[in-house]
Amino acid sequence: MSLLFITQHYYPSKGGMAESCDRLIRNFRKSGVAVHIIHFTNRRKKFHTEAAVHGSYSAVPVNNSEEFTLNLASQFIEGLPILKDVKYVVAFGGYLPLSLGPILSKYIAKPLITFIRGNDFDEAIFSKRREMLLYALKNSEFIFTVTKEKRDKIKKLTAHSKVYFTPNGIDTKLWKPAISQLPQVEALKESSAGKKRIVIVGQLKAKKGILEFSKTFANFSYKDAYEIWLIGDVEDSVKNHIETLPIQVQFFSFVNKNELIAYYHAADIVLIPSFYDGMPNVLLEAGASKNVIIASKIGGIQDVIEHQKDGFLFNPLKPASLLEALTHVHRATAEKKEGIANALFEKIEKEYTEGKEIRNYLKNLEL
Repeated sequence: MSLLFITQHYYPSKGGMAESCDRLIRNFRKSGVAVHIIHFTNRRKKFHTEAAVHGSYSAVPVNNSEEFTLNLASQFIEGLPILKDVKYVVAFGGYLPLSLGPILSKYIAKPLITFIRGNDFDEAIFSKRREMLLYALKNSEFIFTVTKEKRDKIKKLTAHSKVYFTPNGIDTKLWKPAISQLPQVEALKESSAGKKRIVIVGQLKAKKGILEFSKTFANFSYKDAYEIWLIGDVEDSVKNHIETLPIQVQFFSFVNKNELIAYYHAADIVLIPSFYDGMPNVLLEAGASKNVIIASKIGGIQDVIEHQKDGFLFNPLKPASLLEALTHVHRATAEKKEGIANALFEKIEKEYTEGKEIRNYLKNLEL
């Protein structure tokens, strides 16, 4: 029994979806479920398959034409010898998997599972790709989503009876800095010259609300007490605009998970200003690092954070809401902030584990 797992977000790709994909595949395999990965990638020019422990990995090259890419991918997959043992086809978010998944599922007579992560739904539903998304959802045996909001919207759009909320998981022990990392943490703190640090992490695209946050922060009464750290890929036009604002900013290039630990532990606040999202890994990572979090009241963020109990939420469409949250945290005592950070850490350590995450899938799929 195995899964045919179609994705365009997998190592060595960067970003939250690639991290989540890697985590889920690793834990399915640890649970005894073989996983055969079909990875759409532009890093290879030829089809390539290699064996892996409890499964296999196949690279599928992405060409300029989506139609050409999908046709060749379908032919390639239909010729794989592992199909006889496959129980389900999995479409793990993204345009290409959602396009191929429902068609391939019918070609090889294997039921489809669709994993909705966030952007795959939010951006497709209001675009020309809507019909592709709805076709995939309506032809799925199971649908899994990482937010209650997406679960409820999908049920309303499709009347599907098997839509499940399966939140992300994390191993909190992996986010505690090693003794060897402590000097780096202190060096990072010293680099901000006595200012407190507000850290924003990820692939900092427009929907992440970076520019709007920066403009609002420029009007924050206590802005001079803080320095903004933007860690990840930022578009040049956005960076250039931010640099014209009267705020202190440091830009850091994308860092790997091990390096990111030091940045989290050097932070005073981790901020997530997205306009829409799934359940960002940054949310759980920052919580596992015992950070105070200020975040948009959207998607899976509002499933995790209880406002003013274990974090702070704001409306990303209302600048005054963000300023209110910033002011609240600025005026809070160190003891109050520590209590809030610890409350979120304890919640994540108990309720958002990798074990609980994978058991949700195994239970609903009866694997």
